[in-house]
Amino acid sequence: MTSYALPRRRGLFARLIGEADDFATWLIFGSETWLIAAMKAVPMFLFIYWLFTYVPNSVYYGITQYIPFLQLSAEVGFIVANGVAWTNVVLVVILGIAVQASRGRQGPGWLLLRLFVLANYVAVVLLLIPYFVFNVAGGHFIPLSLPLIALLLGAMTAGMGAVGLAYLYYEFRRITRREAQAAAASARAAG
Repeated sequence: MTSYALPRRRGLFARLIGEADDFATWLIFGSETWLIAAMKAVPMFLFIYWLFTYVPNSVYYGITQYIPFLQLSAEVGFIVANGVAWTNVVLVVILGIAVQASRGRQGPGWLLLRLFVLANYVAVVLLLIPYFVFNVAGGHFIPLSLPLIALLLGAMTAGMGAVGLAYLYYEFRRITRREAQAAAASARAAG
């Protein structure tokens, strides 16, 4: 067993995965300003809000009203929805512990965990938050109602999310470049 990380492969796919892993590691564990902290925390708070409220509520209405062959009573729907909500709580706690354990570790499992968190963040910023805005502006899918203002506001929110992701990537490159320059200067001074 070695105490140093092996160099990355040089193929395009391997470089893209490595860059995504570096970005995910910085996004989860990196140093930040208050703006970066807010850009990371608000989408994750909204994800937790969606996971603990929207998902159980959708399950409740699905099994009590919308799925024709179920049509369970309100009491059974309440129990099932609470089971879904508490299962989500347990899964979030397990995911949080696993993500913290992935700090500084190499290997395909840890890489997949960090990439899952990154994909989750991207999905929240580009899909979930625009869905919230679409919903607040009067749009919904069951029953189908697509007012133009809701569609436009959802699309604008997705565009702003994409700009936010681009800014986060810019900050990642800027901060890691500065840290690499400081490390090189320190190595030159020591050696």
